[in-house]
Amino acid sequence: MPNVTLQVTLKDGSLDVNQSGNGNQIAHGQSVTITWHLSGPGVNPGSFNAIDNSNHPGFSWIQPPPSGVFGQAQLADNGDKITITDANNSTSSSGEWVYQLCATINGTPYSTIATLPTGTTTNPTIKNL
Repeated sequence: MPNVTLQVTLKDGSLDVNQSGNGNQIAHGQSVTITWHLSGPGVNPGSFNAIDNSNHPGFSWIQPPPSGVFGQAQLADNGDKITITDANNSTSSSGEWVYQLCATINGTPYSTIATLPTGTTTNPTIKNL
């Protein structure tokens, strides 16, 4: 099973997922493991929150996919990685789904969702082609 790694850094007071090169776009007919890796300047000591954190889980769907497209998110290594399987192998698995990541760095909580003065938000996505 192929692997895709997306680097997560701190940028402008929020977690930022590097989606350059379209690493978040999974070709149809593939099953892949997606890994988000918390890395870069200013993130140590830090880790993703527990997946079952009731207030700010390390990974959560903002726009949930149909059942069976993705596996359960899992915290890996020392908490600096989250992995999920993506089974993009049927017509129901095609689409684009918005998710949120939460981490605690140096005792401060951070999220991939940044509230802007206009009230809009920016969110990372996984796109199954």
